[in-house]
Amino acid sequence: MIQINNLRKSYLVNGTKVEAVKGISFNVEKGQIFGVIGKSGAGKSSLLRCLNLLEIPDEGEILIEGRDITKLNPKELRNIRKEVSMIFQHFNLLKNSTVFKNVAFPLEIAGYKKDEIDSRVLELIDLVGLKDKKDEYPANLSGGQKQRVAIARALANNPKILLCDEATSALDPLTTKQILDLILELNRKLGLTVVLITHEMDVVDRICTHVAVMEKGEIVEIGIKDDVFKNPKSKTLKQFLQSERGSKVIVLEKKKDKAI
Repeated sequence: MIQINNLRKSYLVNGTKVEAVKGISFNVEKGQIFGVIGKSGAGKSSLLRCLNLLEIPDEGEILIEGRDITKLNPKELRNIRKEVSMIFQHFNLLKNSTVFKNVAFPLEIAGYKKDEIDSRVLELIDLVGLKDKKDEYPANLSGGQKQRVAIARALANNPKILLCDEATSALDPLTTKQILDLILELNRKLGLTVVLITHEMDVVDRICTHVAVMEKGEIVEIGIKDDVFKNPKSKTLKQFLQSERGSKVIVLEKKKDKAI
């Protein structure tokens, strides 16, 4: 489904070249929920944004179903972006548009007829559990509801791949669980391939089938999530696992104190 070969991305920072992604290669198979985890500055966002060419890589190939999207012309790229949709940490909704209009927006741009748009939007709003909110504006929605709108909008053109850029980082734990459950349901119901980046262990542990660990622009571990987590090799993953276990111990101790 997705094949990345020797991907490199750098930026000029105060006149100095800084490599964000350093010759990364990996594959994501159809139907996987593939998590990329790492600390801030590890290169996760740059990697993800290269997958739909929001960032143009310096070198390498990005093949989606065998087509190298780095070699597409603008029209071909617009078409491929219908198959590779994205949701963001801060939702990126149109503030002056209702839920219905936000979800309808990509369909209007694509030139669908009004009756087709109306039918598809209502279907999507129902799918993400917001049927009663279709006429509300983003300012009247909770964070979780805003992200559900963003997910519905991302699904408008029937994408095959969903990219998630820290999609739950701005949400509280309960809402995070609900959004992750929704992504998992969409993966199972629609056969979506999902690639997500995060610095939260619980996100990867809850829904990912496969995981890659990034350090300083490189993938230092990759594989089936359970296998990687059971036998961590990198400093980053060992620290994340230690922190996660420590948090769980603290929660258990608090529960014991309350029982006493």
